[in-house]
Parts: sequence; structure tokens; C-alpha cells
Amino acid sequence: MAFLPPTSLAWRLWRRLVRTQVSYFAVPEVMPDADVLKLCDLPVPYPGVYNHYRPTIQIDLSQSEDVLFKALAPAVHKAIRQAARGGIVIETLDEISEDVWDAFLSAHQKLRQRKPMAGALGVGQVRDLMKMGAYELSRSRDGEGNILSWHSYVVTHGRARLQTTMADLDPAQGSVWNNHVGRAHRLHHWKDILRYKARGLALYDFGGVYRGKDDPEQMQIAYFKQLFGGVFADTYDAVIPLSRKGRLALSLVSHVSAESRAGGRVIGAHA
Repeated sequence: MAFLPPTSLAWRLWRRLVRTQVSYFAVPEVMPDADVLKLCDLPVPYPGVYNHYRPTIQIDLSQSEDVLFKALAPAVHKAIRQAARGGIVIETLDEISEDVWDAFLSAHQKLRQRKPMAGALGVGQVRDLMKMGAYELSRSRDGEGNILSWHSYVVTHGRARLQTTMADLDPAQGSVWNNHVGRAHRLHHWKDILRYKARGLALYDFGGVYRGKDDPEQMQIAYFKQLFGGVFADTYDAVIPLSRKGRLALSLVSHVSAESRAGGRVIGAHA
């Protein structure tokens, strides 16, 4: 059984008082016995409630490997070949042990020290996804055993959605190290794409893309995601109260804006 990360006190209290269920990519055919339903990455807004608009980039995995490879930018072709020749290995972590989780958490803490605005992991939601068997990790290593990048995914309904991505880039390490990491990270994405294609999944989703013009760093990340040949797509998140307790809880808690993590906006969808 996979290791389940501990949750924060606030999240445990919320879970005890408010029964919450999360569904990705589609509305459940039967509404769950819960107080609140969180809907993530819907292809169309859910009617009658506010929806968080989240643009993303998706890759159609029904295409042949040759077509997928040709869609990559030439610079990605070069990086993939160099990383493979350099002995970079991509590991799929079928079992998320406590040691694996600690290493992943350490990498995230390092990222947040370098980038204080980096998003939280959402450990409570990760725990729920693990219970569902819908949370997966992969990482890249070099020949010396250094972990160069991490990816986490939500995998359900025939889709793999990139949840968290971390590369061990650090300006203080110099260009040789950062180029090494950058090549590994590109190979990492490509190998993940091929793995999910081989499993018969329909879509690879980059988990959101910034479409604004005001944040140069987010614009650079968006440019990186576009190098892999996907297409822009619109998705929506919504929170649905299913009980009186759920309605009361949502009236007391501000919705988390999707704008800060994906350059999106909040829209109203009415029945």
C-alpha cells in the first residue's frame, strides 16, 4: 500500500466537519454522499455556480509516436538526444514509499526557498488521490544518482494531468549544471508522454498555462510547455455544495483563485 502523507491540522479539522470529494475531468454520474464536491479540469463550466477558468495545454496521445516527436520543437529534439546519451534515467515510482515522499517533499521545500511564491502541494488532496489510486510520481536521475526533476500527476478518466513539476535549476549552480538539468527535464516530459500513450490514455495535460503578459517568469514557463507541441484548451474548476453544511462551509471560506496559478480569471456560469 502506498504511503499516505500526513495532512495539516486545519485540513484534518475541515475533513472531519465537512465531507469533501474531488472529481477530475468529469462530473460524477451519481452525486457522492458528501457535503462539498470539488470539480477540477472540466471541459465546460458547471452551470449555476462560479467557475474558475484555467487555460491549459493538452497533447492528443492517440497520435503516433512519430507524429508526437515531430511536433516537438527542434531544441527539445536536441535536448532529448543529449540527455539520453548522457545517461539520464527516467524513473516511474509505482510505489510511493515514505522515503520517496520525503525526497519529493524536500525538493518542494527547496523550490519554495528559491521561489517563495511557488504553490503549496495540497497534501490533503494528494492523500485523497493516493487512496483513489489516481496520484503518480516520476523523476529523472543522472549517472551520479542526482535527482534532477520530479513530476506528479493526477491520472483518471483516461487523462494524465501534471499536478506538480520541479526541476533542480539554481542560478547559483552555473550554466553547466542548469543546462544539464534542463536537458533531463525535457527528456522527463517526453518519456512521461510516451508512457501514458503506451498505457492507452487519451490526453496528456500540462496542468495549466499562463496566458497573461505581466509575469515574465510565468510567460517563460508557458513558452516551455508550448515546446512539446500540444494545443491550448479551456478547462474549469467549480465547487458545488451538496448539503446545508456544505453551503454554510462555502459561505465561510473564500474560494481559492485559479488566477494566481494559471493566469486565469473567475467567471460566472448561470443555469
